Amino acid sequence: MKAVLFDLDNTLYPEIDFVISGFKVISEYIADQYDLDQSSLLQRMLTILDRDGRGKIFDTLLQELNLQNEINVELLVYLYRSHIPAIHLDEDVLLTFEYFKNKGIALGVITDGEVLVQRNKIFALGLESMFDVIIYTDLLGRNYWKPSTVPFDIALDILQVSYNDATYVGDDISKDFRGPNYLGMTTIQITRNEKIGFPEILTNSSYSTAHTKPKFIVDKLGEIISIGGKYDDYK
Repeated sequence: MKAVLFDLDNTLYPEIDFVISGFKVISEYIADQYDLDQSSLLQRMLTILDRDGRGKIFDTLLQELNLQNEINVELLVYLYRSHIPAIHLDEDVLLTFEYFKNKGIALGVITDGEVLVQRNKIFALGLESMFDVIIYTDLLGRNYWKPSTVPFDIALDILQVSYNDATYVGDDISKDFRGPNYLGMTTIQITRNEKIGFPEILTNSSYSTAHTKPKFIVDKLGEIISIGGKYDDYK
């Protein structure tokens, strides 16, 4: 193994922490403008998320507050997407990175989502200096978000590492593993993060096929170190 590529959201940190961070920015803005209770607004948004899922949370919030004609929903979207989030790496991430770095193994990230949002996450997590390559798939266009193989090709071309010598670690069985499996990479799913208000995509059988399944499943990131020689079974 010469390179390990990681997904970002729900792999290196819990994505719900980003969501809560953004909701706090929105609740603080509305509370300040309309003399409302910030904590109640935050809880209301979390309730909407849990009830309805992602999509129209801010529209629903404004309708429930009867502020749909007072606040431009696009402003709330902008505040949410542009804020620097209060998020932190899961506790075993740095130890895992250090282990691989000491072994001379290259590290990278491949992340979907709007570039500004994902860059702010990378900045907030202090990850820029830790990786040899960071691929923001949105820079390539929506057609090249995962499960496209293109971002994996680009990352490994930059690192000059072959598919057989590369591993990909992600969480989302609906999109994370199809591309690297097709290329012949080793794939590992991390399952530790419960998704609050998100679709059940970790084990959803509707996505589960031979092409989408990871070759290994771990509960914590540090467990990929102990897999050791098992990698060779899939080469």
